Amino acid sequence: MKTKGWRKIFSFTFIQYIKTKSFVVGTAIICLITAVICVLTNVLPKAMMKDVVSSEDTGDDSSDISEFLNSGKLYLFDEANILTEDDTKTLSDKFSDRFSKPEKSLENIVEELKDSEALEIAVQITASADKDGKVIGYDVRAYYAPNAKGSADMTNEIMSELVNRRIMLNAGVAPEKYEETKISVATYKTEAGGKNLNSIQGMVNYVLPLLISIVLFMFIFSYGSVVAQSIATEKTSRVMELLLTSVRPLAVVIGKVLAMGLVSFLQFFLVIGVGAGSFALSAPFGWMGIATDLLKNPQIQSVLNQATQSGGAVGNVPAGVSSADFEMAQTMNEFTKVFTPVNILTIILIFILGFLFFALIAALIGASVSRMEDLQAAMSPYSIIGVLGMYLAYFPVVSNSEALASGDSSMNPVQVFSYFFPVSSPFSLPSAVLLGTLEPWKIAVGIGVLAVFVVLIAIVVSKVYEAIILHNGNRIKFGDILKMAVRK
Repeated sequence: MKTKGWRKIFSFTFIQYIKTKSFVVGTAIICLITAVICVLTNVLPKAMMKDVVSSEDTGDDSSDISEFLNSGKLYLFDEANILTEDDTKTLSDKFSDRFSKPEKSLENIVEELKDSEALEIAVQITASADKDGKVIGYDVRAYYAPNAKGSADMTNEIMSELVNRRIMLNAGVAPEKYEETKISVATYKTEAGGKNLNSIQGMVNYVLPLLISIVLFMFIFSYGSVVAQSIATEKTSRVMELLLTSVRPLAVVIGKVLAMGLVSFLQFFLVIGVGAGSFALSAPFGWMGIATDLLKNPQIQSVLNQATQSGGAVGNVPAGVSSADFEMAQTMNEFTKVFTPVNILTIILIFILGFLFFALIAALIGASVSRMEDLQAAMSPYSIIGVLGMYLAYFPVVSNSEALASGDSSMNPVQVFSYFFPVSSPFSLPSAVLLGTLEPWKIAVGIGVLAVFVVLIAIVVSKVYEAIILHNGNRIKFGDILKMAVRK
């Protein structure tokens, strides 16, 4: 049999590689970095939310704003003449003698602010008009001294509120009715039949495909390169000649590809396990713990259950629950739905097929060189193929970010192509499985196409590997390998 002896090559390669310092140290470093990132991803949002709550409780946005209200100076240049004496009195009450309409020009005041060390801001109000001279809008611009940067946004809010109030009063709204006109209106858009995502889910929908494509590229592509380097090293050091006295050439490539496949598989899931474990251990101290507790809230459970039973969008935020808490519970609820055994097994299958696709190509390239100096040049086609696949999975997501974040199911042609093109599908299909951006039958077609190309490459390997592994002399080009496969 042509594959006789592959088990010996498999066990030898596997044991030798996992004993190397580079593998042990590299795996430890990757696991440590993964654990730190997962813990910070869990804990930091909670710390940030705590700061926000603390700020809301004190009624201050920041110490800078509080200090400006107490000791800052405000200059007003109402070039639009929209504000009345009542409005300027409001400002005088806020800033006392620290508010003024200076006699100096705006240009002179701005020039003075450049070198001022005090908390000073100059506000300019201008009007824009149409061709008939009718006012169609107002602009409020704050020029701040270096030390007053943190208070500029708050000052603009105060002034825009005064301008909006004056516009409403001039339009005939009674002063006591003005507060009733300040109801905010939030707008959202969802394609009919698409997902109704909240802001957290939208961010996950955008970030997850990018993260998955990069991580899978690192594992699949890098271990494929290791296969090529291992075969080339043994061939150029004459170790291959000794191996071929006891095993067939095809057994060498099968044993090495499967050994490195097992190594990459174990390292990949070790990293995933460390990440999941560190995330779970930090859960009580992070947002994951908060989200888990929120899911136990009967009001939230009722709304989420109704949406699940009806198959429709999630309803309104329950009374007594903040929108941020509800979004967090929604996101956690969706996570529990996507990490199913079927989805996980599907991703594992894609990972294995993707590795075999790239590793078999790398094995052919490694066997085509007779000197290690030629390996880098020989690996150029492999590098181009790998990088092309990653970018096909990466850039369509970036260019389609708005649709992904809003739950729009539409995809650009390149994104659709990446799911069915075997060079890119190992990097793009896993995110489609988790996010549900493709129907199950389309995912099956994408996996089927990838499997067919793995078989085709395996056939090419079986036809030409024995010839090229014994070749000594000039490097065999990738195109020549394909020609050899066609002739046989």
